[in-house]
Amino acid sequence: MDNMIDDKALERYEAIAPLLNGGLEAGERRRLRAAVLESTGISERTLRRHIARYREQGFCGLIDTPRSDKGSMKSIPRFVVDEAVRLREELPERSVRQIIEILEGEHIIKPGSVARTTLNEKLITRGMGAKRLKALSGTRPARRFARKHRNSLWQLDVKYGPILRNGDKKIKTFMLAAIDDSTRMIMHAEFYANQRLPILEDCFRKAVLKYGKPEDVLVDNGKIFVSKWFRRACAYLKIRHIRAKPFSPEEKGKCEKFNRAVDAFIRELALEPVSKLADLNRKFVVWLEEGYTHKPHEALINEQINPLTGEAEKSPVLTPYQAYTRDSAKVRYVTGVECREAFLWEEQRTADKTGCIKLHGHEYDVGAALAKKNVDVRYDPFDLSIVEIWQGGKFERKAERIRIGEWTAVSKRAESTSKATYSRLLKVYEERSRERGKARNSALSFYEGSSDGGDQNDG
Repeated sequence: MDNMIDDKALERYEAIAPLLNGGLEAGERRRLRAAVLESTGISERTLRRHIARYREQGFCGLIDTPRSDKGSMKSIPRFVVDEAVRLREELPERSVRQIIEILEGEHIIKPGSVARTTLNEKLITRGMGAKRLKALSGTRPARRFARKHRNSLWQLDVKYGPILRNGDKKIKTFMLAAIDDSTRMIMHAEFYANQRLPILEDCFRKAVLKYGKPEDVLVDNGKIFVSKWFRRACAYLKIRHIRAKPFSPEEKGKCEKFNRAVDAFIRELALEPVSKLADLNRKFVVWLEEGYTHKPHEALINEQINPLTGEAEKSPVLTPYQAYTRDSAKVRYVTGVECREAFLWEEQRTADKTGCIKLHGHEYDVGAALAKKNVDVRYDPFDLSIVEIWQGGKFERKAERIRIGEWTAVSKRAESTSKATYSRLLKVYEERSRERGKARNSALSFYEGSSDGGDQNDG
């Protein structure tokens, strides 16, 4: 066991050794730190802790000290451990932090009374450890980055959600999220029932109205993210549209990590499934607020530099909300008019000879002056009652959707109050026919009786 400990400590020392040189320039130190993080796959906080422990205690500081109470039940009451085991059995993927949060929320333990590492050891001794769930796939991020201020960069991503079952009907859901790169704050996230383009328009517009516009957006090469409409909207709002390189998921690692957090929500939801999209989003909003936005994020270190040593001192971890609200960067808010103009869709149509066009199954009157001419139609995909007509970059007019029932001169026939038993028109014709028959006394009638006809001929 001692050899295993020494090997681990040696591995840590070899990783931090390049950074122990006090004569390094700031730029060279940053480059070396990035190289170490890339090669080892550890977090920046862990790297700083290893350096601090080495400088305080030397090589021994890099050796993990075994806990003196390992295997003991004195630190946590047995009934608490039993309840933690039940929670792990109920949902094996539940993390220790989530188990503690449930125990605190249900008032089984007092907030802060149980340490995560302590409870984890108790679960391991019961055969309920979660090391296998934390094992990495073996691939490490090739590139890491983080913007300095809020709204400098937003990352957008789509994720498959749970399948809702409403009787025999199944509804596939998809979550679209916008996350701030610097603060990990979720600008907006929502579940939708399709992956068509309007969901991106809906999500991004809500995010911009709530938090202002970002300087850049980072997206993958999905169809909705690289569409002409979205690139146009970004250009209108003066937002730089950046595509991630193909087969480079590490560039959107923050989205991927948030998606893994959402997986925990979906697993919890499976214990009390819903059948309606509105109910799914209602539960998701509560989870997002309490289970993510106001929870400390391990990547958000409130860094404080010691002026004497130049090294970062240990400080509390911030929540995404705290990181976002404490940032001094100015928010670039968008007016309602700017937002509407940016998110209008645009398509080209040719007016027919009556000056009408068709768009998404609806008909609009653009005027006789534009008959048989090409026009650009700008519209809100969520409100097709009225559209804007442009030609040659010049606004012409607004056109309302034609509703036949509003302009036709044909009035609705009143319902008959009594049911007819004969045709009054045919009755009139019959009367007229009799009158004509009386006036033709000399003519043969094939509809009169044969005896009458014979009498007339004899006379």
